[in-house]
Amino acid sequence: MKLFLTGSFITIIILIVLFSYRQSIFSINSLPFDDEQRGLNEQIIIHFSHVVAENTPKGIAAEKFKALVEEKSGGKVVVQIYPNGMLFNDENELEALRDNKVQIIAPTISKLTNSLPNWQVLDLPFIIENNEQLKKVLNGETSDSLLQELEKINIKGLTFWNNGFKQIASTSPVIGVEDFNGMRIRMMSSDILDDQFKLLGAKPIATSFGDVYSGIKNNIVDAQENTISNIYSKQFHTMENHITLSNHGVLAYAVMMNEDFWNSLDTDTQKIITDSFEEMQDWQFERAEQFNEENLSYLKENSAVHIYELDEPIKNEWKEKLKTIYTQYEKNVNGHYLSDLLKELNEPDS
Repeated sequence: MKLFLTGSFITIIILIVLFSYRQSIFSINSLPFDDEQRGLNEQIIIHFSHVVAENTPKGIAAEKFKALVEEKSGGKVVVQIYPNGMLFNDENELEALRDNKVQIIAPTISKLTNSLPNWQVLDLPFIIENNEQLKKVLNGETSDSLLQELEKINIKGLTFWNNGFKQIASTSPVIGVEDFNGMRIRMMSSDILDDQFKLLGAKPIATSFGDVYSGIKNNIVDAQENTISNIYSKQFHTMENHITLSNHGVLAYAVMMNEDFWNSLDTDTQKIITDSFEEMQDWQFERAEQFNEENLSYLKENSAVHIYELDEPIKNEWKEKLKTIYTQYEKNVNGHYLSDLLKELNEPDS
């Protein structure tokens, strides 16, 4: 019996060794793989996180960028998009980028003002009056200088995207300055925005974008400033159904990448990324305009929504209340940026 068991055991060992030899399990050479496997190993994955819906200026711009980069790179670069704060909200996405947990984010300009105070220049109320001026600014020298400042916090600034002008959405009419008195207004974290609403007599409350809906629903805030496309896409108008077309500020996004990740890319890949942004720049701006116009039309057709427009005398009352903000920025932050921006706005189109 012992001989039988011993013989069986030896036979099994021999069979295992033969099978392993035929399958090259003990070979010191790398296992063969086809070209598709090689391509997968060489792919560059870019995780792009943002906090708004897909059917918004930022959402569709992210998808356009993804399509261009993947086409230009022949699939070598893959962009994975995470919308609606799926990974990070607008309070923690910057830290996630710096830790390389994601490679691209596109926060609003206001979100950078705590780290880079000079960026507050783009939060100044009524400084930009129309889409022509806004396009000039977002593609101009002042914006280039602001993007370069991101290097101070280990971030590569890539471009600015547009989402148009901010309006006031509220639970009751806001037209004259007196209507702001005591109103609790949700805002992004920004010293300029905080001063803006305090000067108007309101009570500013800074919250993340993801908390806006619950803040309205739970009666924590009475109003907010936002673009029409954000108000419509997030259905804020179903609770804040009084919308004042004030155009008092702009909402733009700074598209940025983790600098160490950027530096790890070869020059050809970097060029694909920058070329993609350049190619889509005018398209993005025009689509943002179109979104806001179309969404405003839908809101005007909704009988439950009340739309107000400011006439010049009332708008001048707002401006009069807010004019000291310019002095505060020029004195306490950076008068150089303010003078540069005003010069840029007043330059004739070439």
